[in-house]
Amino acid sequence: MPSFPGPANGKTFVASNASPIALKPGDSVYVFGQLAATATQLPVNDTNADFEAAPADAAVASIAVQLPGAENLGAPAISVQFETNGAPGAGEQFEVQEADTHAGAYFITPANPAFTVSSFNANNLARVDLSPIGGKFVCVKRTKGANAVSAKVKITRLS
Repeated sequence: MPSFPGPANGKTFVASNASPIALKPGDSVYVFGQLAATATQLPVNDTNADFEAAPADAAVASIAVQLPGAENLGAPAISVQFETNGAPGAGEQFEVQEADTHAGAYFITPANPAFTVSSFNANNLARVDLSPIGGKFVCVKRTKGANAVSAKVKITRLS
């Protein structure tokens, strides 16, 4: 789960400066990935994103993004792009999780299979388009596979 202040798996929101990133239609953010060593400027974007090493733990969750409502837009839609720097191997899985409350215990993976990615193409890429998405907050939970590959995951708000 995302790292929240307060007790682990708590159900109470605790105010902090670790607010989620708010995405407006057309905005993107890397929830897994890091600034390339050769880059000189934040934020991490398509031109300076590098792979983030496999987590030490078997499963970790990314930072959360917020999908604020806007008049006349209807329910939000997002795309999530996954890229690994090698063949992921058995057990590698990414789950798009959502919540209406920004606290670790509330993030769940919906039952719809589109929210769980475990297959990648020959270039080690995968993508899902989720429309509509019901949660106000979204994160990606990564379960490390046998090959412990590095990864980049980008969420783009479509509407």
